[in-house]
Amino acid sequence: MADPNKQTDGKEAKPSRLDEARRMIEEYVADLREIIKRLRRKLN
Repeated sequence: MADPNKQTDGKEAKPSRLDEARRMIEEYVADLREIIKRLRRKLN
C-alpha cells in the first residue's frame, strides 16, 4: 500500500512544477506584450 502513495506524491510534485513553470511563462509573455504595446505607441 505504501507504493501507490509514493507514486501519487511523485505525480503531484511534477504537475506543481509544471504549473509553476507555465505561470512564469505566462507572466513573461504578458510582460513582453506590454513592452510591444508601449513600443508601438512610441513609433506611431
